[in-house]
Amino acid sequence: MATATKLWVLMADHLYDLRHGIDTCKGSPLEGLTIGGENKERGTRYQPTRVVPLRKLFRLVEPLVPSNSVLVDLGCGKGRVLLVASEFGFKEVRGVEFAHELCEIAKKNCAVFKARKHFKPDWRIIEADVTQYTIEPDETVFFMFNPFDEIILQKVLDNIATSLQMRPRKILIIYYNPRAAETIERRADFTRLQEYNFWGYNFKVYSNRE
Repeated sequence: MATATKLWVLMADHLYDLRHGIDTCKGSPLEGLTIGGENKERGTRYQPTRVVPLRKLFRLVEPLVPSNSVLVDLGCGKGRVLLVASEFGFKEVRGVEFAHELCEIAKKNCAVFKARKHFKPDWRIIEADVTQYTIEPDETVFFMFNPFDEIILQKVLDNIATSLQMRPRKILIIYYNPRAAETIERRADFTRLQEYNFWGYNFKVYSNRE
């Protein structure tokens, strides 16, 4: 049964790409990609977030998401999370990615998807190192698929905390395949709300302390 479920999840990914005329399934190592800055060695290869568990996750956390939320995928790769998130009422979805070629693919995927689906939110792809990205005051949901090591994660969390000091608001951090979860959990400014495991795909959801 477990094997059949895994195959079903993988098939759903390929059908998702075929149905929408996009390219998000194929993974990509960072070697050979055009990446500026000094943090290439601290990043991880692009792998797509699985569509079926991601949709299930968004349905469950929807009551926790602040109204008129903007979602940011930190290390967005080819943009799959942004496309799936667009189905769940976000005002805008943004992706931050430091690999030029992945940014170009993400932009193309978003354009094709938007033309076919006519969903309401706008998409933005920002080519930048996440440590240099300035968290905007309207951003309230942050998604990560284990895109970088704990050193980069710590800097990202510091940037989020700085933004919250400048403009207090409720935020969510969704961490998929959370290999460096202890980096978040040992901080005093964030707390874990929920943990979900769908067919072996693990998500942890955090928020800022009030």
